[in-house]
Amino acid sequence: MYRPTTCTLALLALLMPGSTPADPLTAPPAPGSLAFARYIASLHQRDPFGESGPVSLVIEASLPGLGKESRLVAVRETGDSERSEYKVLESDGDAEVTREVIAPYLAEQKEIENRPLSSVIVTPANYKFHFLSEPTIDYTSTAVFRIEPKNKREGLIRGELRIDSATGIAVMQAGYFVKTSSAGIRRMEMIRDTKLRDGFPSSRITRVAIETRRAGRGYLTITEFPPAAASAVVRVAFPSLTWPFALTSAAPIPEPRP
Repeated sequence: MYRPTTCTLALLALLMPGSTPADPLTAPPAPGSLAFARYIASLHQRDPFGESGPVSLVIEASLPGLGKESRLVAVRETGDSERSEYKVLESDGDAEVTREVIAPYLAEQKEIENRPLSSVIVTPANYKFHFLSEPTIDYTSTAVFRIEPKNKREGLIRGELRIDSATGIAVMQAGYFVKTSSAGIRRMEMIRDTKLRDGFPSSRITRVAIETRRAGRGYLTITEFPPAAASAVVRVAFPSLTWPFALTSAAPIPEPRP
């Protein structure tokens, strides 16, 4: 009586339907992988808010606990030292808010800028990425990742990153800085939204909540316009910008100002 050998059984197993491993060339991509690949490619493009000429910005800040506010309009340029320089066009409001909220924020940004870009940029070299979802918002497909710094140093954020699936551009980053360089700041949380027009960034709004040691909790809203729209900033009156108060679960939700 014929008895199948081990080699025969192995051969039959390979010939059975569904027993052959999937061809990696035809296997479906992992969720979010295409958007992530486009995001990495987009980092090699010129930054419209830092490398394409003067950027106009409006900074609005408040200390709700003291009932004080401040606001300034400025132009940010890259100076001969290749660092950001600010030219203030308009300023009003309470000087204490400027001193306790705006100045520490700009000082923190300067410290981050002084670090090598390779040490703070949101890439796999500095962060762990965990895919969360692929929601469609306003008919636009996006990919959302949780980001966790591999090291605890200034300039790195624990939170979430939302990527536009078609262009790979980061349209939202939210979370809190794992470490700050300023002795006057206990904690700093951030939401940064980038608006696209025809696939290119047209404006960027950064909302920041700062826990200061002396003045309590302060808030900033920084609206930036790339060079193509920069000239419009000095000609329009900016209304007070309000927080959307929709931070992701990656960071506490700040209290709105009255």
